[in-house]
Amino acid sequence: MRRAGLIKPLLRINNNKSRVWRKNYATQVDSNLTECSLDPKEYVDFKRQLRQLNLPHKDGHTCLQLECRLCERNKQPATSAQKGGDQGPLAYVNKRTGAVICPSCDVKTSLANALLAYQLPTPVGYRRPPQRQPLFESRFSHLVHVTAEACEALGIKGLKEDQLNAIGAQWEPEQQLLHFRLRNAAQQVVGEKVLYLGDRREETFQGSLISGLLIHGGANKSKAVLVSNLLDFIVLATQNIESHCVVCLPYELKTLPQECLPGLERFKELVFWLHYDASHSWDAARAFALKMDEKRCLLIRPTETEPAPHLALRRRLNLRHILAKATPVRHKAITTFGAMRNDILSELQNIEKVNGVKWKRFPVLNKLLKGHRRGELTILTGPTGSGKTTFMSEYSLDLAMQGVSTLWGSFEIRNTRLAATLLRQYVGYPLDDRLQEFNHWAEEFERLPLYFMTFHGQQPLKPVLEAIEHASYVHDVMHVIIDNLQFMMGVSTHRGDKFWEQDSIIAAFRSFATKHNVHVTLVMHPRKERQEDELTTSSVFGTAKATQEADNVLIIQDKRLTSVRGKKYLQIAKNRYSGDLGIMPLEFDKDGLSYSSQIQSAKRKREKTPSET
Repeated sequence: MRRAGLIKPLLRINNNKSRVWRKNYATQVDSNLTECSLDPKEYVDFKRQLRQLNLPHKDGHTCLQLECRLCERNKQPATSAQKGGDQGPLAYVNKRTGAVICPSCDVKTSLANALLAYQLPTPVGYRRPPQRQPLFESRFSHLVHVTAEACEALGIKGLKEDQLNAIGAQWEPEQQLLHFRLRNAAQQVVGEKVLYLGDRREETFQGSLISGLLIHGGANKSKAVLVSNLLDFIVLATQNIESHCVVCLPYELKTLPQECLPGLERFKELVFWLHYDASHSWDAARAFALKMDEKRCLLIRPTETEPAPHLALRRRLNLRHILAKATPVRHKAITTFGAMRNDILSELQNIEKVNGVKWKRFPVLNKLLKGHRRGELTILTGPTGSGKTTFMSEYSLDLAMQGVSTLWGSFEIRNTRLAATLLRQYVGYPLDDRLQEFNHWAEEFERLPLYFMTFHGQQPLKPVLEAIEHASYVHDVMHVIIDNLQFMMGVSTHRGDKFWEQDSIIAAFRSFATKHNVHVTLVMHPRKERQEDELTTSSVFGTAKATQEADNVLIIQDKRLTSVRGKKYLQIAKNRYSGDLGIMPLEFDKDGLSYSSQIQSAKRKREKTPSET
């Protein structure tokens, strides 16, 4: 198949989103698998080959469904009984990535390898994917039925223990925990979600290569309500909403693994009724809708009269009336104020979350930019050697520490050096002479949602955009950094068209940011200016299109070389969201490679305290 290794340009720093069941349960992944972006032609070719092999299949919302023959026990064609009635295990082909998943066998393989499995006799080159190990139910043997104590701790008025038992809850009295089993599309247990009744904290425990959902409702229902936490799930599942199933997402609003999508294929309508507990999750419904086929998705906008389910129950609001007010996520090309009215009201009532994620290391940016928002394009420029990459790495680290999933495309600096810079900024001091601390800090750093493209040096636009689109779909990346844009130029065969080439690259990133609701930051070199002159928006290399397309333009001004009392500062030269312009002083701490005044003042306080005691 073409572009078989497309997603190889993605290195992963583990986000530690779940405890992995390594000993008792492990999903088997074919070593032949390379996740890639599947273009329409490959998908059409695959369907044509299925027809040639006389294999029945169904075109679903996000996946192509067909009978599974991936494993040894399923390699034979369906029997006449199965053809006439009972259907054998189903395999799902993701339309975007080409990954082939069978929930029954719990295997995952590539499109090319899967196609070989459907040919009889089986070709010599076919590698049968290994099957999963059985899940030991003893993992749940210490759990008991829910008691009145758990109902009282939840604080939901009128809730009875038999209602919780009916929706699959199990109780761990010693730790005050409620357990819910996560199941895949074949109804096999692949993990669990746990609610800590003391502080309402939730954790998800499942394998890093598998993912399930918590679904309550009859198998014959074609509509579902999606919630992001267990409290909302319990409220809706115990309210006997006859028309909809209730689905709890595994990782709240952080990410939605593609392995979950087969479990949602049977639903013709999905209603997002989410609890937005952080600013970076504000646009999660729209991002997830793109992954689930937005034509079938509806959204309940969070307002004072339409809050999250557990808040609505507490305020004695009618849950069915709120559910009936869900409106399509996808709008037509032309709309009216009436169609946008609820969106506007929701934004006004949640203005701090709409403003975006606040920086903790750079409070001045919060005053000027208000926050970091998805769907925007930011340009950072500055003189050579002024610290653009160092500043941008700390800027992105600050956001990643708050859950903003980030993809770095560093064409100028190798990933090992970039990761070392990020780690040093995270720790606050060099680890050269403290190597005994490395494992501790490395394990903590691995929990951050950071990804790196393995491209280096000059790269054409197409493979870079394909890798970014894949990361946006599979890993729910919210922030993409390209450092720097000039390394994507010069691949054109025509001479003298470098400005046109740059404009087309910027237009592509602008379109991508808007379409996929991802914040894209482009690091760019300025034109050659006199050292004594300040850089302006017109100093950005190329035509005016770059700054016209950008929502934010940040310029590092360095006057230390041209003036005795010269300073270095970051200038916000364009701010489309709020219009506020200004500067942020940049004082550099060499030990921590940090420009943050917050970090430096905390460091000075720590150094001063021992001398005074």
